[in-house]
Amino acid sequence: MNPMKPRRVHLLRTLVALCILPLTAQLSLAATKPAPWVGKQLNGRKCVNTLTTHGSETFDYRDRSPYVAGKLNLVNNAHFNSNVENLVKGKTGSLMADIDFVIRAFPNHHRALNSAVQYSLRFKKWPAGQDGLPAECYLQRAMKFSPTDVVPYKLYGYYMQVKGRNKEALAANEKALALIPNDPMILYNNGLLLVKMKRYEEAMKIARPLYDAGLTLPGLKDKLVKAGHWQHSQAELEKVKQFMEATAAAKAAKSAELDAEAPAAGEAAVEVEDPTATAAEPEAQDTEAPEAEVDSSTAQVTAEAQ
Repeated sequence: MNPMKPRRVHLLRTLVALCILPLTAQLSLAATKPAPWVGKQLNGRKCVNTLTTHGSETFDYRDRSPYVAGKLNLVNNAHFNSNVENLVKGKTGSLMADIDFVIRAFPNHHRALNSAVQYSLRFKKWPAGQDGLPAECYLQRAMKFSPTDVVPYKLYGYYMQVKGRNKEALAANEKALALIPNDPMILYNNGLLLVKMKRYEEAMKIARPLYDAGLTLPGLKDKLVKAGHWQHSQAELEKVKQFMEATAAAKAAKSAELDAEAPAAGEAAVEVEDPTATAAEPEAQDTEAPEAEVDSSTAQVTAEAQ
């Protein structure tokens, strides 16, 4: 056996390793980017995460390159099973400890952000001593980290709307619409928000195309109708007209039917004495209850324009 062969094999393996290591480092550096904590909590405190159980690497949830996909699978398998996502119980600790771990590694992790939102909405105020941070902190960090990702804006708009922070919600919705202008759910939620802010004309400009396109969710339209600012389309007005005409025709037909059944004016009922009847004895004073009068008037039908 050639004594030089093992040495050559070792040198070859070393050279391959030296080539692979920089490549792996480059992949890591390319996938990782800063994700600082920004913004404030609803109570005015700064959003600062003091937990240090996770490394410094942060990844974009939308990145499906092999290196990042491997990291995502690792984090999900360890901390984000269905119980955590659906807020049943934590996997390695408390619910928010696991959710926090996932979001710190993947700041724009769509599903984990949604879980954080739903968890935060359980409380009027974020409880003292709770693991992690309220959802507004994770969402502000996600929007800063991935400004071209529409999901954090959508979640932030929804969350702030529920929390009564209308201006912040509207700003988030507008940024989301700048990324996806025709998204029906963003438009719908923005319409609801504008009604809440009594900006009815703007809400109607959103609502009309949505319902003309076949939207079945009734909430936005109902709120505009209740506020007296729903503008009927020509097709709707035609349906209302047809309904009113049909109602009037039915009422006229009913009145004609009742008039035909009633006795002619001035005609008196003729009383005929039964010749076989015997005279009633004076002592018998039984009185028959009079027949109930029949009200022949018809009920008035009112139609609410839909």
